[in-house]
Amino acid sequence: MVGVVPLEEGLARAEDAGLDLVEVSPNASPPVCKILDYGKYRYRDQRKAREAKKRQRTFEVKEVKIRPNIDGHDYAVKMRSITKFLDYGNKVKVTLRFRGRELAHQELGAQVLERIRGELSERVRIEQLPSMDGRQMVMVVAPVQGLGHATQAVEASIAARQQATESAAPAAAEPERMPAPPEPEPAASDPEETLPTPPPDDEAPLAAAPEA
Repeated sequence: MVGVVPLEEGLARAEDAGLDLVEVSPNASPPVCKILDYGKYRYRDQRKAREAKKRQRTFEVKEVKIRPNIDGHDYAVKMRSITKFLDYGNKVKVTLRFRGRELAHQELGAQVLERIRGELSERVRIEQLPSMDGRQMVMVVAPVQGLGHATQAVEASIAARQQATESAAPAAAEPERMPAPPEPEPAASDPEETLPTPPPDDEAPLAAAPEA
């Protein structure tokens, strides 16, 4: 840290070092500048912004509509939908709509929402308690943890695939060497039968003359 210096001196120092004089804290008094490579500074800044954008999560509010006199089968279907939305880290807005004379029996709708709340008590937090909104009763729940179990499993699978791809990249760069084919063995040949060489004519044995 150099301290407070005139602008001209700062520019001269940056020029001598072959770098740039970059203002990093313009709102400070006096402003703070650094002598650095502005191209590398911008690259690091953009990379940090990209990484922050990747880590940013956007969650939706899913709505599930039910009726006060819902039967057992439909209730099970709605509960599976709520559980699926929560597993992916989304909030769920449970809307219970009254029709006609059902509005006079709001306690039935409250019992249905309390049943849902009780079955999900260990995995959700209540962001909005059951309350009337016109002719419907609304309750909003959110997963206890920031991400649902399904979202964590998907991200873990993606990270494992990326790691496997990176580890396999150097091996793929080097072409695989095929083993040389074995040399063929010489075929076994039967030994040639050696025949006796007949003597030449001039060396042929003469028959002995009969004795008189």
